[in-house]
Amino acid sequence: MDKRRVPSGDEVEKGGAGWRALLRRHAERILGGADRIEPAAAKRLASALGPLADDALKIVEAYARGAARTSGATEPPAEFANRLDIILNGIEASLGERRGNHGAEAQPHVIQSELWQILRRVRESAELSYAREQELIELDRRILFLLQSAGPLVPADISSAVGVDKAQVSRSVKRLLALALVERGQIRAPLRLTRDGDKLMKRMLRMAELRNRELTIEIGEDELNEFYATVEVLLDRAMALYEQEREIAQGGRSDGAGKAADGKAGERLAIDRTRIVSPLMTLSSYFSRSGALAFKRLTGLSTFEAFVLSEIGMDPPVDWATLVHTLARDHSQAGRTVQALIERGLVRREGKPGRRHGRFYPTMDGARLHEVIHEAGRQRSAFLLAPLPADQRARFLGTFDKIRRNAVAQLERERAFAEIDRRG
Repeated sequence: MDKRRVPSGDEVEKGGAGWRALLRRHAERILGGADRIEPAAAKRLASALGPLADDALKIVEAYARGAARTSGATEPPAEFANRLDIILNGIEASLGERRGNHGAEAQPHVIQSELWQILRRVRESAELSYAREQELIELDRRILFLLQSAGPLVPADISSAVGVDKAQVSRSVKRLLALALVERGQIRAPLRLTRDGDKLMKRMLRMAELRNRELTIEIGEDELNEFYATVEVLLDRAMALYEQEREIAQGGRSDGAGKAADGKAGERLAIDRTRIVSPLMTLSSYFSRSGALAFKRLTGLSTFEAFVLSEIGMDPPVDWATLVHTLARDHSQAGRTVQALIERGLVRREGKPGRRHGRFYPTMDGARLHEVIHEAGRQRSAFLLAPLPADQRARFLGTFDKIRRNAVAQLERERAFAEIDRRG
């Protein structure tokens, strides 16, 4: 972890217009063919943002290089500045989150929240990107990509590969059959792409390849291969956790996450490894499904209720705007969940009337459950990462951080395109 002091919000503001202007100038230079920031500008940026400067720099570079490839221009096109402003706004929000979290000891369970944050950004940018081709929900697209890469599969194999329960897969298959994008000879026969499905996938694969290149900027082939191999190890562990929690839910016994059985470790899943996000989604699915069962068993809360209580208890009291931004959900869903926690005596509100005003903090019962949630998270993530030697873990987290930065840049670019389309 970088131990350099992180500048306060006031210090960053004083450097001010400073860091935005530096990044804007650097983006224009990259568009014009430059390959690195000027030394003097790098020094000023580091002075303004401290250890956060590297993230901001790489996000802007990824966007500018993508814009150069797309437009082929060496001078800033008319819309470049508008899109860049949107990206800088997103960077500012992201840096705010990092300033709030930096300096605390990295807990083992951070991998779960970081994975969720990456996939949230990837999903949002994917919805904006693929919607230009055809309106399909994420699971529909994942199934089509899987059939394209792995060939015909039965629904049970699809369910295992994507980490989603059979009922959800069944509903998705029905939609794809109705759209004539997949077909099968009989009810239990393997599903395969139709001619229309194959044509659609060839177009979407070109988009997927571009998105994958953007997400893997600055990640070499050897680094990427090791990352995939590490994800496979983690996936085996995540599947073991899920099988353990299912056994407990069905009346079995367990000695805890640290002693989980191997479950289905060793079973080969038909995972699409042509795109870096696919195995991450499967890993997240299994880890989230076991987490939902674990948190329900330990606290009686749903996954999202546990998430909300965790965020409120992290650094109380927390104001409404900060909470909603952290949860990355709409106000109505966050409001209903917070109100449910208040009614259960786990959260209290202070300040002005109204659920969207004031500040929130856990009650004594809420603080107790907060500790239960975080201890369970530590145990689960410690079990997940246990097979990795320290050096392999460090390399994995380093690659993971590069993907996170690239995902931020990718999302801000898609938001910029969407904003221009709306103004259009």
